[in-house]
Amino acid sequence: MSEIERILNLKEKKNKNLLSKLNLSFKNFLLKIFSKHYDFKEFHKRKKTFSGWGLTTTGTIPPWENKNDDEMFFFKNSVEKLKSLIKQKTFRLTQFEYKDTNYDKIIDELSWRHYVVFNSVLLAIKDKTSNKINLVECGVCDGLTIYFALKACEKRSSSYTGYLYDAWENLKNDKLRFQYSYLDLEVTKKNLKMFYENLVFNKGFIPKVFDTAKNPDRINWLHVDLNSNEATQSSLNFFYNKITSGGVMLFDDYGGFHETRNIIDDFIKDKKGHFINYPTGQGVFLKF
Repeated sequence: MSEIERILNLKEKKNKNLLSKLNLSFKNFLLKIFSKHYDFKEFHKRKKTFSGWGLTTTGTIPPWENKNDDEMFFFKNSVEKLKSLIKQKTFRLTQFEYKDTNYDKIIDELSWRHYVVFNSVLLAIKDKTSNKINLVECGVCDGLTIYFALKACEKRSSSYTGYLYDAWENLKNDKLRFQYSYLDLEVTKKNLKMFYENLVFNKGFIPKVFDTAKNPDRINWLHVDLNSNEATQSSLNFFYNKITSGGVMLFDDYGGFHETRNIIDDFIKDKKGHFINYPTGQGVFLKF
């Protein structure tokens, strides 16, 4: 090694050491500043509070743990009630029926998604307790999502109707992401029997079912969970003009499927309202 090379190597080592010291000093500076307002050690010791379904593990307190919020207390009780119904085998989740299923874990991991459902309904029916509330769900499956939507109505008003649309049979179509051979209308009816008097079940394929179904004239809340681009487009075309000002559209597949997202984006781009995409993959459009 030449003398010039030796000198250059020494300089490089000194620069690295200096940079390391600067980085350490900067980190200590930040810790000194922010530790006055935030306890970093306490944060790392804190018990992880949530993990599941596309969301990273967090240490923050979920909103449903806020004991001072009556609506969140009601939501948490609704979650526990559902777990109890599943254990009693009076609410079946056919899509999860396999050996040694931990249903409590599944419901807990879906908490943020159900929280979005619950709160989107509260937003849609805000200050509408004196009028009849109409909910629509396209893609009902076993009734898990609509359970939380109906619970939100139950919290605010006794005058509501849920219009439910699903084929409830094997979907033999190559364009669909799933076939749903396990679905059964009678299972869904039994699952939702506590709301039965407030429900209209429309069995059939979208959009053909719209021709024969009992459809609402006015809608406060629309949930689209169809895993089908064509059916999603047809549902938007059919229901959008029925949605009241201040009404809400909730999309289950927005963050998970590129083509569905494009359909939704294209549909709402010239509509008056506000759209939010949640970390859960759900999208919410508030119609103005």
